[in-house]
Amino acid sequence: MHAPVSMDAEPDRTRAYVKSIALKYVRDDADAEDVTQDAMLLAHRYRASFRGESRFSTWLYRVTATAALMFLRKQRRLAREIAASGSLRDEDGTPWLEQHASGADLREEVLAKRDLAVVADAVAALGAKYPAVFWKRYGEGRTETEIAKDLGLSVAAVKTRAFRARQAALAALG
Repeated sequence: MHAPVSMDAEPDRTRAYVKSIALKYVRDDADAEDVTQDAMLLAHRYRASFRGESRFSTWLYRVTATAALMFLRKQRRLAREIAASGSLRDEDGTPWLEQHASGADLREEVLAKRDLAVVADAVAALGAKYPAVFWKRYGEGRTETEIAKDLGLSVAAVKTRAFRARQAALAALG
């Protein structure tokens, strides 16, 4: 069990307490340092909200846990966005749907067009609401937020449709 902690206590001891909590959540020393910094700033900013109904260390634990969970949520969201948009681009950032085979390699061009047709059919088979989201997301490389605004949908609906369409496209390509 940890010794009682307060903001008036030694800053190093308070920081060590917060970092130990952060490490339980993020399990990486560098990430725990980031969470510790965020939690310390949040605790300082909202110190007036501590009403004394519990021990200060309990309140600080909740602040740190919340900061760690927010950090993890952000990491998951970034990983999904990078994987969703980055995996379908080549080295220069061109979306794979815009890539063209060289004129000298007719076979590759035919195969690419066939694959594109297979993908288009697989996405269209999901229903009328999927192709627009799929092509904007993976063909044009637009973000979920941009697509949501453009199509008048929620970001959650765009994410769901893009994911389902992507899964269908990948399954169709084998």
